Amino acid sequence: MVGYMLDNPVYGSFDFGGNYYCNPSNIELEKTIYKAAVEKLNYEIDSYLSLEPSATPKQLQNYIIHTHFGTAESTYDIMTKAQSCLASDGIDPASIATPVTLDSHMAYAPEFGTLARIVVLVSIIGVITITRIFFMKK
Repeated sequence: MVGYMLDNPVYGSFDFGGNYYCNPSNIELEKTIYKAAVEKLNYEIDSYLSLEPSATPKQLQNYIIHTHFGTAESTYDIMTKAQSCLASDGIDPASIATPVTLDSHMAYAPEFGTLARIVVLVSIIGVITITRIFFMKK
């Protein structure tokens, strides 16, 4: 049974230590590995950006390196190696899966800076003033 598993090409892109390596003889497996790595990394990035919508690229990089005991970093490494493997075999990795970028999320992140606070303050003052002038007659 163990001999079958080790000779089976499905297990051909990871060594005994669990390290990924390019296996151009099984390109379908390489496509699957790349797609799985992209989907996992996209999920990690989406999760982080939902908590930190104004994250800088440096913060995102730190998150990828240090999250979940480094699993996102290893996923990123696998993704880039599989991407290179596919490209070296003449396959466009973007036709299989597209990694998410920080720029695609930045447009959707709400910004609540100083200007928003001033607008809220002026609105509250306006409501109080109008209420006192028109509705609080002695």
